[in-house]
Formats: sequence, structure tokens, C-alpha cells
Amino acid sequence: MKRIDVRMMEVYSSKAHYHQDDLEIILVLKGSLTIHKVQRHLTIHEGQFTFINRFIVHSIESDGATILSAKVRLSEFKDIFEKIEYVEFLNNDEIHEIERPLKERLNAIVVDLLIKFYYDQEEEKERWLNENNLVHLLFLSYQLISHTKNQEEYPTYELQLRYYSIVEYIMKHMDKKIEVEDILQEFYMNRAYFSQFMKKIGGEGFKTFLSYRKLIHILDQLIDDQLSMAEIAASVGILNMKSFYGLFKKYFDVSPMKWKEKTALIQDHYQKIYEEQPLQDFIKKYHIDKHRDNTIYKLYKYLAIAKANKINMKGIDIVLNPYLDMGEEMDEDYQVYKFLDRLTQLTKSIDAHLKLIFPFHYLKEESQKELLFQALRLQALQNGVNELKKWKICFYIDRLYDYPDALALKAYIEKTIGTLNIQIALDPFKTK
Repeated sequence: MKRIDVRMMEVYSSKAHYHQDDLEIILVLKGSLTIHKVQRHLTIHEGQFTFINRFIVHSIESDGATILSAKVRLSEFKDIFEKIEYVEFLNNDEIHEIERPLKERLNAIVVDLLIKFYYDQEEEKERWLNENNLVHLLFLSYQLISHTKNQEEYPTYELQLRYYSIVEYIMKHMDKKIEVEDILQEFYMNRAYFSQFMKKIGGEGFKTFLSYRKLIHILDQLIDDQLSMAEIAASVGILNMKSFYGLFKKYFDVSPMKWKEKTALIQDHYQKIYEEQPLQDFIKKYHIDKHRDNTIYKLYKYLAIAKANKINMKGIDIVLNPYLDMGEEMDEDYQVYKFLDRLTQLTKSIDAHLKLIFPFHYLKEESQKELLFQALRLQALQNGVNELKKWKICFYIDRLYDYPDALALKAYIEKTIGTLNIQIALDPFKTK
């Protein structure tokens, strides 16, 4: 099963449902649609996208919009953040502090990557890299905590981990009556600090957050015809039915049964599209992938975003394949190193490491060997060989018979420039 599965669909309606394992991203290629979610009705138009987080009951109504629907299996990306399954991603209209130009750049990257995944023409290793780039971008830029961060302080990895560990605890103990004391004891926190912590990181107090999560769980259970109202109430630790009905009506102004009856009126009416013309029209209209050097450029912008927002990236490998957008046809004018100087300075400023992955079949071309050599030589002159030694460089080969040529290129570079951290591998993602 793919970690990110993208399908093109024509949608008129979709009955109430939720995704237990996947984050869904819906990109509208043509038309518009309205998504009914917890406490919200969101209309998105052509060129826009929205996130639907795990366990969020939603239904869709449309006049026949054409969409890309991407299902992201978050459990496969724990190397990015170990609690990523419990992260809630914010939609564009929910991220209030972010500047519009920055938001537009971020959105353009997401759209471009979704389209890449749909076509799925990359090698497995290149798709793996693109998938990680997308999820890393989503985590850093669209997650819940970005809603409340300020210019002076961005929550550290440790604070994020603690927050999402609390979210995990609540979700796993939903069938019990959870008190503040339970959280304080489990996570060794005092009451005053905990109150400030929840509001600072999550943007709301504990009781509000707990009620919201209970409500989400109630909606999940309501679309299951097998459960009684008493059973649903018990599943969120509510034994008093008056309290159960009161909580529901507070948020929806109707009884659970009325909500269920209304929701049942929407039925599934959609179909998968196999003809590629709608997507081609979208690509042409919005100039997707217009520039051959866009992957490197986007990575540069991505790191600039990280720096501007004071995101802690110390020790993180920034992985770059300079040939990612090349395709099978060698383009002699393709400037794979156009932004390398700026990337070098950015990775230094945020204490990250630059890892360059070169598919060796491109480096068989003498012109590309020379471009690589001159790029490394220039970096050595500008920043010193010692700085260049901090880089991780990998020549990845398709077959073992390329190994002698790759070894010879490595020897030539190190003889001329100095001993660098250059590795040769069949799998670049298993190198250190």
C-alpha cells in the first residue's frame, strides 16, 4: 500500500464518514464543493485545497466538482515526528498569523507535490523523498501549534512531543472520565503550568479541548447504526444521559438523533476519473511545474520559511536530489546548482546538514561530472574544505557494474579538492 495515494474524482455528494488512519487532502481542479465538518461548513473553490484530519466526520456536497483526493497514511511517517498520528493540520483559513505571500508559496508547493504523486512516474526512491518532503512541510507549517506561535518563540521539539503525547493519552482513554489530575499525574506537571501549556501550544484550555475530542468521537459513533445512545455516551466516559444530550446540543443546537437523520439524507454520488484531460487543463491554467529547477528552488524557500519561523532543525539532514525534476532526458541547460550557494548558507544558519543525493546515471555525462566538480570546488573556496566535509554526498547506483566508475569519480574529487564524506550506495536512504 502506498504511503500517499492520490486519485482524481468527480464528486456530487459523499455521505458522512471519517478516516481512521489517513489525513485526507482535497484539491479542487474544477468547480467547487462544500464540506460539512464538526462545527463548520467549508466551501473550497478551484485551485484551493483543504485538510480533513483523522476521525473527523464529514460529508461533501457539490455540483460535480473535479478533485484530487490524497490519502496520507500518517503512521508511515513517524521518522519525521513520532506522534504525527495525533497531529491536527490547520486549513488556510485557520492559520491567522501567517503572511499571505508565505501562505501562497507554501500552498503552491503542496499542490505541485500532490500532482507529482498522482502521476507517480518517479523511481521508488525519488517518490519516497518527495513524500517525506511533503509531510515534513505539512508538519512544520500547517500543524495545530502553528496557530498560536508568535514571532519570539516557536515550540521546541520536546514541547511539541509533550503536547501530542497528551493528545494521544486523551484519545486512548476516551471511554473513561478524564480529569485534570489524571493528566498532571501522568505527565508530571503542576496545575498552573499545565493550564498555560495547553493554551500556549494548543490555543485552548483543557476542558474545551476535551469536550471537542469527545464530540468528535460521538460523531464517529453516531454514523454506526449498531450503537445505542447510551453506548455512545459510555464510549466517551459520560454515564449521565442528560449531560450527554446537553454537550451535543451545546455544539449543534439539535439532538443527536436529529443530527443523524439530517446526515443520512446525503448519499454517495461520486466516481473515479481515469481520463487525464481535467488535470492537464489545471496544470496548464495554473502553470504547474513551469520551471525545471523548481524542486531546488522550493527547498530553498522551505528552509527560508524554517529560518524565519525559528524552527529548530539542528542536526536534521536536508536531503536534496539536484536532478529530481530532470526526467529521463538530459537537459544540458538545466541549472541543477542554481541555488546551491543560498542552500549552503541557509543550512549553516539553522544548524542543519546538507545531504546531496546524485543518481549516478546522470553523472556518467562528462558535462555533469564537470558541473558537479566545479560546484564542489566553488563551495570549498567560498566556505573552506572543512565546511564542505560536513556535507553528506551520495552517488546512488542502479547496478553494481557502475561501482568502479563511481569510485573513480569519488577519488578524482577527493584528490583535487580534499577528502569529503562521499558514499556510494544502491540505497541512498540507508547511508549515514
